[in-house]
Amino acid sequence: MSGRASAIGEPLQIGRMEVAGRLFKSATSETRATEDGFVTDELLEFYEPMARAGTPLIVTGNLYVSLQGKSAGRQAGIDDDDKLPGLRRWVALARHHGVKLVAQLNHGGRQMVHPAPGSPGIVAPSAVPDPVNGSRPRALRRDELAGVVESFAAAAARAQQAGFDGAQIHAAHGYLLSEFLTPHTNRRDDDYGGSLTNRMRLLLEVLTAIRRRVGDDFPVLAKLNGTDMLPLRRGATTDELVAVGVALQDAGLDAIEISRAHYESWPGMVLGKYKGFWRAQIREGHGQQASLPRKALGLAAGPLIERVAQRLAPGSEGFNLPYAERFTRALDIPVICVGGFHSRAAMEGALRAGSCDAVSAARAFIADPYLFRHVTGDPQPDAPVCGYCNGCIARFGGQPIDCYRPEIRARKDAMLRRALTPEAELR
Repeated sequence: MSGRASAIGEPLQIGRMEVAGRLFKSATSETRATEDGFVTDELLEFYEPMARAGTPLIVTGNLYVSLQGKSAGRQAGIDDDDKLPGLRRWVALARHHGVKLVAQLNHGGRQMVHPAPGSPGIVAPSAVPDPVNGSRPRALRRDELAGVVESFAAAAARAQQAGFDGAQIHAAHGYLLSEFLTPHTNRRDDDYGGSLTNRMRLLLEVLTAIRRRVGDDFPVLAKLNGTDMLPLRRGATTDELVAVGVALQDAGLDAIEISRAHYESWPGMVLGKYKGFWRAQIREGHGQQASLPRKALGLAAGPLIERVAQRLAPGSEGFNLPYAERFTRALDIPVICVGGFHSRAAMEGALRAGSCDAVSAARAFIADPYLFRHVTGDPQPDAPVCGYCNGCIARFGGQPIDCYRPEIRARKDAMLRRALTPEAELR
């Protein structure tokens, strides 16, 4: 590679873990586990090319910490010791290629269409319906909160036991811990609602319990919104979220990844293009579980909603950088920014400007699993580049996560076939 050394290839220290570069694979719901949450060959096949390409750090899709927290079909779990053999296979894949693997721990809260079979039902901080999924959660009782904390701590201990290089607490995107931070979804009048100190209490208890269980040497990260993106509703402000980041750092967090939005903010998390999103979600994604009236409404109103979204939220590379910069100025631990990154120029620009300490991507890796190799080595003009059509996101919970744009998928498949030829192995 000519010119100055790539900032993307510089190592980064996260707690006691040294990561060999600064482009990470952000978490993606894979829809590739068994229905009861066990790792499959299909799931490992999704990650193998990313690991083979030397992606420095890969964060798993959101692993449910309890059956109550399972939010989508074919979601992988870390809720019981019976999952350990499969999780160890996942770790072995990463170690074979010399990359780091971090387990993302999550409870879905109200953001699910139906509770998992055998689950006690959909819960949230308060009984605020979810307009996107149509769920009507009940408020968690105070005596149930210790069980939520324990489920996260036990999941982190399983991640350590399975050999993961760290764990990431999912406190973004309107899932349970994020719901506690947001006034719109947290209307409690006890010690877990009201003031910011109270709203962040459960998240801090989760981190403290995890740290007590896994010790100081096991890296613990968190994913947090930089903005809730909830106009006309009481979202947590960026100032508040930065204060949460500071509190997490003080409680022993090792790094923080900055994203945005709740499901209710649609299309907040998936800025890009939206044509056909609702049709794909209802017919092929987790929207298949919705009631017939909700499906009919979605199919009828979807095209108009998509056109409005395209005008108001077209997206761009690094669309969360303004928020990540706020955290970077306030924190001493590494700040990771996710949000539309796919080009070397944008990644290098964010890192060299000091806006964040690392960047992460999800959709770009779905289109090009060799993304890290391509942005740190010689440019590959025929490499697939994500078009941000959001076809992958629309289908999660129903179809396996993959690129669903035919011309990009064809380039990806051709690239992977070439990489597995004997001639490629010799180069």
